[in-house]
Amino acid sequence: MIGKRLRELRKKRALTQEQLAAYLQTAKSTISQYENNVNEPDLRTIIRIADLFEVTIDELVGRERPYKTVEDRASAGLFKESLTEDESNYLKDSLTIYRKWISGNKHES
Repeated sequence: MIGKRLRELRKKRALTQEQLAAYLQTAKSTISQYENNVNEPDLRTIIRIADLFEVTIDELVGRERPYKTVEDRASAGLFKESLTEDESNYLKDSLTIYRKWISGNKHES
């Protein structure tokens, strides 16, 4: 998954596998395994690679946001049901009342 993007970023910076391996304190063969999708780096290594190449982790692994908004998720069926506007307002009002009640109880303790 990360291999192709890692190779692109490394070559764009004109780094060798050896240089990247030295930065990550690992073997050249490990970098080769990453780039050929034989192995994947652990999270700490992914973060270091993203920092080195000044990209986000999402960019590094080639992830694009599949759903940009809540509405996109809802239309894709990721929510079991939609709330009516009245239901949504009722829940928001209930939450406001609950939060006031909780904050009042904290002061009494």
